[in-house]
Amino acid sequence: MESRTSSPLRNQHGFTLLEIAVVMIIIGILAGGGVSLMKMLTERKARLATVEYLQQARMGLISFAVNNGRLPWADSDGDGLENNGTTSGSLPFLTLRIAPADAYKRVLRYAFNTNLAANRFASCGALRAGLATPPMIVDADGTGTAFAVAAVLVSAGPMDADSNGNVFDALAAGTHQGNNTTGNPNYLRHPLVTNYDDLAVYISAHELSAELCEYLALAVNNNSGSAVHLYDVNQGGDIGSINNGGSGVFNVISGSRLELRSSTGGAGSIVASTPPTPIALAGRGATLNLP
Repeated sequence: MESRTSSPLRNQHGFTLLEIAVVMIIIGILAGGGVSLMKMLTERKARLATVEYLQQARMGLISFAVNNGRLPWADSDGDGLENNGTTSGSLPFLTLRIAPADAYKRVLRYAFNTNLAANRFASCGALRAGLATPPMIVDADGTGTAFAVAAVLVSAGPMDADSNGNVFDALAAGTHQGNNTTGNPNYLRHPLVTNYDDLAVYISAHELSAELCEYLALAVNNNSGSAVHLYDVNQGGDIGSINNGGSGVFNVISGSRLELRSSTGGAGSIVASTPPTPIALAGRGATLNLP
């Protein structure tokens, strides 16, 4: 009698169409979630890289000012170099010797106070007097009141969030308002919201002054028999005058080249003193005594 043995394959069953459909749905859900997560991580990486680039550009501006006594002009023709007389435009990345663009492949917008474009002495004078002219900025970390800054840098972010036809955004409602396209009436630093995705940083007058301007005390004791005039060779003007028998203490910028003159405006002769002038102060103050 022929024996019958069951084949191991006869008891195996394939997947039903319903089971396959369920698996495909699960795979689709997981794939969709993965795409969303990847998109979110990519956007976050680009934003963090842009924040880092903004800080690099900001420090590049400060370093330029420390070395040159002024901030660079903006770039008006797109070649990456500063253009004399341009206070608002693109960042002169070649002048600063940094990378040309942010993570979104765009050059930063840059604006600075025109009083900081001449030399160290003019810049420090303007910073000490207080900045009151553009660029102005509203910082959403504070009140809605605009204030003057030494310089502002703006990245347009990933898109034209406010659909105004320009990648730089503007907010015209709410406590904190500004326009990063024109800076008129002010620029804006604001968290990410529906109609705003720009990133902005600025250099305050106080910070730039601390980096750029070191003031030293110069005392003058005059017993020469006539009035003398303290002349700043770098600025080409008098700092003050001291009458016979009088004394004065003057705050001068480190590195200033100073002379004691018998007449105003650098005229007349140099008056004998101890130590003698011309004198350049750096690192510490000094006292000039006139016999």
